[in-house]
Amino acid sequence: MGGKEMEKIFQELKDKAQPERWTRVIALEKFGKPAIDYLHKALDDEDKWVRYMAADALGNIGDVRSIDRLIPLLNDQDQDVRFATAYALGNIGHPSAAQALAETCSRDNCYVKVAAEEALAKVEEAQKSGMGKSHGAVERASTM
Repeated sequence: MGGKEMEKIFQELKDKAQPERWTRVIALEKFGKPAIDYLHKALDDEDKWVRYMAADALGNIGDVRSIDRLIPLLNDQDQDVRFATAYALGNIGHPSAAQALAETCSRDNCYVKVAAEEALAKVEEAQKSGMGKSHGAVERASTM
């Protein structure tokens, strides 16, 4: 499985006639870092569950290249998407997300605020220890 399989799954994700399109995001997540570009595109989907699952998948993958694509979703119209995004940024644990998470802590509802506060704590802890999730530590070290 590789690029052709990911492209097929992404085309299914874009097909609005497909039921439960968000399940295609889960399939893409299994490819890990090679699927990041497809998952970034899924963040722009009109379906909140596709955006939610894409943010969650990117957080699980933990690559710092996703931070700039995730931060705007802290302002998504849907609180579930904002929650998943804050959680994802916490999983990535890079200091570049700290300001956006702090702003979210000060303005959002308690549901999202709790996720943002926990994510900010993870970011601050990773910054203090100079470490992050094991699969993202190399990227973080090279960008600091």
